Amino acid sequence: MAVWMKRFILARNLTLQVEITNVCNLNCKICMRHGFERPNGFLSLDNFKRILDSGNFRYVGLHGWGEPLLNKQLFDMVRYAESKGVSTNLTTNGTLIQENIDNILSSGLWEIAFGIYEKELFSRVTSQIERLIEQKRKRNSKRPKTYLDITIYEGNLEQIPELVRLVPELGIDAVILHRLFNVYKVDSSVKYISEEEEEELFARLRQLASLLKLELYLPPKHSYPCRIVKRSIFVTLEGKVTPCTYLPEFYLGDALEQGVSKVMHSKAYSDFVKNMKNHPICSKCQW
Repeated sequence: MAVWMKRFILARNLTLQVEITNVCNLNCKICMRHGFERPNGFLSLDNFKRILDSGNFRYVGLHGWGEPLLNKQLFDMVRYAESKGVSTNLTTNGTLIQENIDNILSSGLWEIAFGIYEKELFSRVTSQIERLIEQKRKRNSKRPKTYLDITIYEGNLEQIPELVRLVPELGIDAVILHRLFNVYKVDSSVKYISEEEEEELFARLRQLASLLKLELYLPPKHSYPCRIVKRSIFVTLEGKVTPCTYLPEFYLGDALEQGVSKVMHSKAYSDFVKNMKNHPICSKCQW
C-alpha cells in the first residue's frame, strides 16, 4: 500500500455514520430511498454497539435512509456512544420532535439537524422545533446544538433565503446547506441548479448570514478523494460497510463480521479510494 494511502487511512474516518432505520413517515421527492430494493428494518442496540466498538471514532451520525426517531432504541444508542466519549448527531425531518423532547434533551445528544427542504414542511414542524428550543432554554442546556439542514435544488431556490431568515426567530443555532444528490435520477423532475445560480445563491446567503449574525455552512467545491470519504464511513442497518451514504448498495465489507476498522484497511477499500474518479457513481457526483 502506498505511503499516501496509509496516511490517508490513519488520518481520517473520525466520523461513523450508522443507518439505524430505512423506515420513514414521509415520502420526500428529493429522497433516494425511492430507488432502493431493500426490506425495511431497524438496527438493534446490540448491533449498534458492535459496530461502534469495532472502530476508533470521535463522532457518530445516527441517520441514513429513514427517520431515526422511528427507532425505539435510538436514545439508548446515543447514551451508549456518549458514555464512550463519542459525540452524537442525528438528522430528523422534524415531525416526531414533540413526543421525543425529553429524550432529545436528557440523552446527551450533541447535535440535531432538521432536514427540511421547503416551506410547506417547515411550517408543519415549526411549532415542534420551537417547543424543543424553549425546553432547552428552560433547562439551561447547551446540548444539543441545533441546525437547519437544507438540500438545494431547482424547486426551492427562491425559498432558501426565506427559510434562512426564520432561523434566528426560532433560536436555531446554525444553517447547513448541501447540494442535491440525484445521480440515480430517482425523480426526473428534481434537478440541481446551475453553477451560476449556485454562486448567486451563496453570495446572497453570505450577506444574509452576516446581517443576521448567523452561523452558516455552505458546501465546498467537489474534489477527489471527496470530503465525505476523507472524513467518514457509512454502515447500513444490515451492517454493510460502504464509503458513503450515497453508495448504500456498494459494499466493501461487513461491520458485524469483520469490524469497521478491518474493512477500512482492506484492499477493497484502498482500491476504491485510488479509483474514485472512475467509479460509475462517484465520477458523476458534485455533492
